[in-house]
Parts: sequence; C-alpha cells; structure tokens
Amino acid sequence: MSWQYRWIRRRGSVAAVSVLVGLGYGATAHGADWITMVGTEPADATHRIFGMAWLTYADNSGCDAYSGIRNPGGPPPGPTVSNGFYHQACVNAPEFKDTASLMVDNLVLGARGNLIPERINYLVAVNAGENFYNYDPFDTSRRTLLSIQDASVTFSYIPGVRVRAGLLRKPGPEEAMRPAAPDFIFPSVALNQLHNEVFLKGNAYSRTGAPIPGQGFAGNISPHGYDADMGRDWGIQGFDAFKFDKWTLTYALMVGNGNGIHQSDNNSAKDVNAAVSAEYDLPGGKGPGKHGIKVFGYWQQGERNFEIDAAGTESKDFDRIRYGFGARALGEIFGAGAGRHRLGADAYFAEGMIFYAPVQNVVEGPFRNGVLGIAAEGGNKARGFNVEYGYYLGDKWQFDLRWGLYQGLYETEGPTWVAADERRIDDWTFGVSYAFTPMLKLAFNYQMRDYQAP
Repeated sequence: MSWQYRWIRRRGSVAAVSVLVGLGYGATAHGADWITMVGTEPADATHRIFGMAWLTYADNSGCDAYSGIRNPGGPPPGPTVSNGFYHQACVNAPEFKDTASLMVDNLVLGARGNLIPERINYLVAVNAGENFYNYDPFDTSRRTLLSIQDASVTFSYIPGVRVRAGLLRKPGPEEAMRPAAPDFIFPSVALNQLHNEVFLKGNAYSRTGAPIPGQGFAGNISPHGYDADMGRDWGIQGFDAFKFDKWTLTYALMVGNGNGIHQSDNNSAKDVNAAVSAEYDLPGGKGPGKHGIKVFGYWQQGERNFEIDAAGTESKDFDRIRYGFGARALGEIFGAGAGRHRLGADAYFAEGMIFYAPVQNVVEGPFRNGVLGIAAEGGNKARGFNVEYGYYLGDKWQFDLRWGLYQGLYETEGPTWVAADERRIDDWTFGVSYAFTPMLKLAFNYQMRDYQAP
C-alpha cells in the first residue's frame, strides 16, 4: 500500500512592538545561572519589592480569513461553517479575537528576600497580565483578575542540596528558565507548543472534533483547557551550584504535581523534572547579562489522565516526556575588541501528550465548537530546533535574529493519530531593541512564519 500526501502551505508574518518597564525586577546580580538567581539571595539582602509591566502591540499580516473550505462527500454545512473565520495563529492570544491588538502581556508585582540570611529566603509574585495565568487556555473570556505566579521558600541547611518548595519554575529548557526580560518578544514555537502545557478533562480528535474512545466523552470535550502550567508547578526541588575556578556547575531536581498552577494534584503519579548546566565564565557582564559560555540539558517526565465518563472515571495513564539540550555564549566571543555578541542553539524533543489545535484551527469555532485535542499516546512525537544570534551596540542597542523549526507529530501512534496529522512550522524572527534605562526597554520584532501540513 502506498500513501501520497499533498502538503498545504500557509504563510504569514507578525510585527510587534513591546515596551517593558521594570521596578527592581527579580533577578539579582550575584550569580550566573538562572536557578541560583531565582532560588537564592545574597547574605546582605533583606526584603525588596519588584515589578514589571510588559505591553505589546502585535499586527498579523498575510493572514486572510478562511474561504473556499468545502465538505466533499459529507452532509452540509460541515467544515464549510469555518469560512470567514481566522486561523488561530492569525489572532492574538489569549483572547484570539483580533489580528491586531494592544495587550498587557504581563503585569507583575512581587517581593523577595531573606527570612534568615544564608538559611531561608522567599520569592512571591502575582501576575495580572493578559495571559494564561488569568485566562483558561483558548477561552476568550478572562477567568480572574490576577493569579499567583511564584510562591516559594528556599532552605539552605544541607551542603550541596538547597531545598525549595512551593510554586516555582520547573527545571527545563533555558528559554523557559530565564527570569529576566527575554531577547525576543514572542517565545519560540517549540517552547510554546511543547512546554506551555494545556490541561484537558476530555480529549478529542482535532480533525473531526469527536471524542477519542477511552480518552473522553461527548459531555467533557471542550474548546477550552481547564488550566495551564506556564512552565511552573507546585512541588519541591533540590538544587545547588558549584564553582570550580572559572566553571559554574548547576543542577536541579524537582518533584511536582503535574497539574495546572491553579489546581491541586489530580492523580497518584508525580512529575520528575531535572536540569543540569555547566558555564565557563568570560570577562564582563553581571547578573542576567553575565558573560560566559554555557551548555545545558533537561528531562521532564510525568503521567496524565482524562475523564472518560460522567462519573469521573480516569483513563489509563499516558506518559508525558520532554527532554532537550542546548548551548549559549555571551560576551566578546569573537575576540577582545570585536564587540559583544550572543550565540545560542536549542533542541527540544517530546513523546506523548502533544498538544494539537482547536478543530479547524479556529478558537471557539463554529465547527464542533472548536474543541481541543492532544495526541496522548507515547508513540506520538514532536521536536523543535532554534538557532539565534544577537549583537549589542554599546549599552543601549540590541539586534537579534532567530531561526526556528517545529515538527509536530513527525511520528504517530495509531489508530487515532496518523501521518497526515503532521505539522511543520518554520519561522524567522528579526528584532531590535533600545534600553532607555536598565528598567525601561523598547523592542520591535518582525516574524515570518511558514505553516505546512499534509
């Protein structure tokens, strides 16, 4: 038997202008790695308030509303009802209503400091921005005014094993661990698709909108997720960093609930998240801008369940596995006097629980209500790759370039998910930013995206 697929291509672009205003924002200047920066405090620190406001205007171009969708061989109106609606990538999250809009991406207020210097420190923060902290995933109506973003306490009593407990970032990819202002306005597609987890009560097949047997039923498939993790989890983490001459070696091992940030644990299994990094110090920089060459890797594993009937019966366990590695270099990496540059590369891999899309790629769409689907079986795989470059002109100007590739369901496990469900997204992002002060930054990004599907 032979199969033939005709790949459908859709191109688009988005231009975005962002203003980021910080007030003593959370990353301190005494360490070179993100885990230490967020989880510890200098001995002389007391208590301090920090905040951040991040406003973005984003305008999608090259995105026309659907037209010409047909329903060959099926009863009317079928998928034709999506004509006149926009693909989800053409409208701005989290409301998914407009192709161009002004958004308050993040509005953060927090506090951090020592309770007992060198022994116990804390970090708390709330977020009132327009994001999945305060919107259920793909629900166009706001859920709450604000949510807890961070709430953790670190105990430093055991040499080599600091213990941190509460709501905290999961050890994972470098892009998700960064506590400071990002280099790009939008996260990479691979990070968005594979690491910002969306939780569903019941699962549907995203081509038809029908419940998947053993993973959901007609009464609980939904166009909305019931929560998201925002790269965080409630749990307990052991971590520390070790200095060897010019090297800093860091590890983190976390056991967490494996559920949304507004939820308690919902099954007997725990997620295990681990990350390691090694950084070689280069002269110059401090805090988030410390110069160095860094390599890193991570592993995340947990189990997920769906409800399969009105009585709340749980499905079988589905493994969710994520892992990856990468490298970063920042400083005068091309030689003394050659200017300050940044190079980076990331590889992301995923097995099981691959988030797919709303039916017809229309949020709260007219066909099957735009219900959501996840390729849950472990044989369903996805991967992504990023390569980036940055150049810094003095202390004010920054120029950035990133290439990204995401391959969703490049391998599938039947019978539900098949090779025709593969999705490929290539993108190029160009950026320029100007720092008026260390706490006030204006950025412009232009991203070209190429979507392909069988």
